[in-house]
Amino acid sequence: MTLKKARFILPLLLLTACATTPKVEVTPVEIKPVTQIKSDPFDAESVANMGDLYFKSESYTEALTEYSKLLAYDPNSVRAGLGAGQTFLALGQYENANAIFGSDKFDWPEDQKDQVEIGKILAGIFSDQYDNPETALHDGMMIDPDDPRLWNAKGHLHDKKGEWMEALSCYVTALETGKGRSGTINNMGMSLLLQGRFDEALPKFEQAVDLSPRTDLYDNNRRMSQILSGDLIRALEDIEDNRASDILNDAGYVAMQRDRRGLAGLLFQKAIEISPVFHAKASANLKTLQTPEQLP
Repeated sequence: MTLKKARFILPLLLLTACATTPKVEVTPVEIKPVTQIKSDPFDAESVANMGDLYFKSESYTEALTEYSKLLAYDPNSVRAGLGAGQTFLALGQYENANAIFGSDKFDWPEDQKDQVEIGKILAGIFSDQYDNPETALHDGMMIDPDDPRLWNAKGHLHDKKGEWMEALSCYVTALETGKGRSGTINNMGMSLLLQGRFDEALPKFEQAVDLSPRTDLYDNNRRMSQILSGDLIRALEDIEDNRASDILNDAGYVAMQRDRRGLAGLLFQKAIEISPVFHAKASANLKTLQTPEQLP
């Protein structure tokens, strides 16, 4: 919002003469019109530049803060919209990313439309919105075959099928682009985690956290790896209960996929126990665990 200095109207004192009032000499005063000064303490360009700088350095939480400031100031800012969408993808907040890239309120310039389309594709793949994600991924690769996020998405699809070596090859290709290293290393850790190689996964998550210390996604995965490695106490240190319950639920789901049913049941029960509200996901997963025919 533009702050304007208020106009101050100088009161005019009217002196009226009457028979009993002595004559008063009034020295004329020159009154100049007040100049209206427009000032705007919000420097949109600086905020956008700061957001870009944070994003480039993989400080995604800080980047999102800056882009959010800019969107609050100008909800139609395409620069802030693109930045926020890309940051949501990096933070694993795919529904939020899709809300940005699928919105019709942004008048995307021609030179940004490819990035917006790739953003839509990535958000859709990671949130399981496509019946045929391979086709969507192919479309993205046709736009930019060197985008490391698309190689990460390809690795993710291989991981879902248990094609571990193919997934690793995709992650190596993503790393070779030299961009977005923390996300790729996190995904390599997740691949190892899904294989049950918990002790090998932990250093990957720790490396991702070192590269982007305030990204909860990486820290949650690090803690999940600690839980599955048997270090429950250290994994739940210094975090609030609702976040701890989410991590326990996710760890329980991985254990269930690895057919470690006893561990999975304990983790789901612990998630329900410590959650400040009823943990619906953990309850549903526990019910699935207790009904063998429903297991994934």
